[in-house]
Parts: sequence; C-alpha cells; structure tokens
Amino acid sequence: MTQTVDDLVAWAARDAHVWAGWLPRDESPETIAARAKRHTNAIGNFVGAAAWTISSGAPWDGDLAALVAAHPVRDDEGNVDAAYGYVFSLHAEGTKADVTMRYMCGGRVAGRRGPNNHLTVEVRPTQTDAFTARVVDDIAISTIEAWEPAALAFRDEETLMTARRGGWSIPVGYRTWIADSVGHVDAATHGIASQHVAGGSYLSAPDGWDADAVVHGMLQTFSANGLDKIRHT
Repeated sequence: MTQTVDDLVAWAARDAHVWAGWLPRDESPETIAARAKRHTNAIGNFVGAAAWTISSGAPWDGDLAALVAAHPVRDDEGNVDAAYGYVFSLHAEGTKADVTMRYMCGGRVAGRRGPNNHLTVEVRPTQTDAFTARVVDDIAISTIEAWEPAALAFRDEETLMTARRGGWSIPVGYRTWIADSVGHVDAATHGIASQHVAGGSYLSAPDGWDADAVVHGMLQTFSANGLDKIRHT
C-alpha cells in the first residue's frame, strides 16, 4: 500500500470510521452472511478481537445467515419492507481497538438521498500506539474486498463535518476508494497519493494533514479527474 510506515497518525485518538455504499445487487441472507463473515474475520485479526456480539449485546456464535434473516428492515408501522433488505450490527472489543460494524444491505432500491445499501465500521482505539496507518489501510482494504462497494472513505468526525458531502457524492476521508465502475483517477493532485487496488482507485492523504487539507486535496483530485457523484440512475 501507499502508506506502510507504522508511525502514529494525527487522528488516532479521535473517533474514526469507514463508510462504504453500493448499488442494489443480488443479495440474500446467505450471500450477506458470507461477506460479513469474511469482513469480521479480517477486522478481528487486525484489531485483536476474537469474539463478536450482536446489537442486543448477546454473543454471536451461531448461524450468521439466520441472524441476517431475523433483522429485516421494517416500516414505521413495524411491517417488514422487503425492498429495503436487512439491518444489523456486530461489535467486538479488541486489544488494539473496539469495533462496531453496522450493516444495511440487501435493498432492491438504490435510495433517494443516498445509497440504501451501506455500512459503517466505527473504530475506537484502545491502545493508541498500536493503531497505525497500516491498520487503517488493512481495515479499509478488507472492507473493499469483502463488500465490493461503489465507494468507501475512512474518515474522522472532523473531516466528515469539513467536507459536508452526503447523499450520492463520492465520500472524502484520509483514505478514499472509488470503484472503476464509478470512475477512474488518472492523476492525483495536491499531495494525494493514488494506487489501483481491488478494482478501484485508492487515494491516501498524508496522515499529518488536518481536515481542511485532506478535504481540499481530495476534492481537487476529484475535480481533476471529472469525479463528483456515484452514478445510480
């Protein structure tokens, strides 16, 4: 990866998370469970976590496909809305970080304000000196490989608020990944590094940059390559 030096990162002590979104595709409880299993195995290894609990706090040690099927999206009246798929979360406490994975997937409609199918991986370091740029890259890439999204960003709250990009806009973070199906980054600009990874462009901002510099550099790179939104119509 572009960032390989295990130095402490400027945002290691702040709340940080991965966001990824994708368009509707053929997803069943079984295929969702297979992706989630691959994801949890990888993330657990990176953060030193062996056990996961479900949203209720109960240990998860059984059939993940059954867990997914038991958590369909419901409307305001409590009725199952099959068009919107499933929503569930998993949590683990690791030696390097505590992690909460929130999934909304299997939706058959793209979404109006933003992708209905999406996930977040919330990361809260428990040992600051163990949470490095390499771990961040590992978490981001494992998420891409497991879920094959349209776009992904690893960001903290400061970059999220500074960028103010939601909906179908390509997200901005210290790491941003854009699938080839969305667009290509032929030339990175303003200090942003780019590498082709897992079927897309993986953009890295220097870890010592503040939020303003990260957002400026990423948006300038998007503009230079004619990128703005995830196409969904």
